[in-house]
Amino acid sequence: MSKNLDQLVSPLEPVIRHASSRLVVSEQAPPMRGLLADFLHGLADGTRPLRLPSPAGEWVARGDGHFHLAPELFLQVAGWTRFRFPHGELLLGPGEALVMPPKLLHAERVGTGEDGTLFCNIVVYAEGTTLICHVAHEEAPGTPGILHLEARHHAQAQSIHDWLADAAKLGRASVARADAGEALDCAAIQARALVVAATAGVLRLLDDPAADPRQEPPLVARVRVLIQNQLGDHQLSVRRLAEQSGCTADYLSHVFSQATGEHLAGFINRQRMERATRLLSESGLAGKEVAWACGFATQSYFIRTFRAHFGMTPKVWRAGRGEGAGAAVPAAV
Repeated sequence: MSKNLDQLVSPLEPVIRHASSRLVVSEQAPPMRGLLADFLHGLADGTRPLRLPSPAGEWVARGDGHFHLAPELFLQVAGWTRFRFPHGELLLGPGEALVMPPKLLHAERVGTGEDGTLFCNIVVYAEGTTLICHVAHEEAPGTPGILHLEARHHAQAQSIHDWLADAAKLGRASVARADAGEALDCAAIQARALVVAATAGVLRLLDDPAADPRQEPPLVARVRVLIQNQLGDHQLSVRRLAEQSGCTADYLSHVFSQATGEHLAGFINRQRMERATRLLSESGLAGKEVAWACGFATQSYFIRTFRAHFGMTPKVWRAGRGEGAGAAVPAAV
């Protein structure tokens, strides 16, 4: 860890140590922008390592962990994160950055560094016109949780998504070039430049007055991310989200409905249907695998729900609408 990053992390320690399972209010928010700026400079000058995990040879949707349809950027501030993939593991140390490819199944375990520094990282997720950036701490032993979160709505979020997605693709090319023994890795250089552009875009967007901040209770913003991370779990429910948020199911449903105008159970179902259309149009997964990836315990229940939502079965939808229909149903967060 650089001296600069270490100085930025030190004020976080008391906040992380005393953070409850609920989102920390803005007055206690860690200096996220300072940490982002430090990573931006370190990535630009090459002093911050960039990790680009290679996807498995064949996409795996079933197993331990979760996946997203858009790439994620992990900036490891302190402590460590161990990612487990279907084809291996990767340990991310302090000061390192990682671009998680879309649709790559992964499980995360976190922990305190050898020097006793508590785990902390920043996670960036952009899809469509939505940017979500949050600071994580160790909420339970080995498990990351949200310490501070900010969301923005702006067309520039799509550029951040595209830059990270292209960096993930170049990561695959970089691995291939390394295996071939090539000395000059242009793909790795270009991937780093794309991540630098994405990080700079995040900083600009967070403070851009034209970006629309999502004006909703921190509890609702946190629940959106919890749903995103657990959408493939058939045990995801309003009650479970309430337990994770330290409140009752009735209270959580009321707050969510008041803030969004949508029932929480209905929102979960809509997210699952939007994921289903994306997977049906963008992958060759069998229907039962799509059902599992969208959080349905059985294929028959998935088919019934899909038919009630779209008026046709997943098989008919895929055959009749395909890729064009999937593109018309963007994933919302």
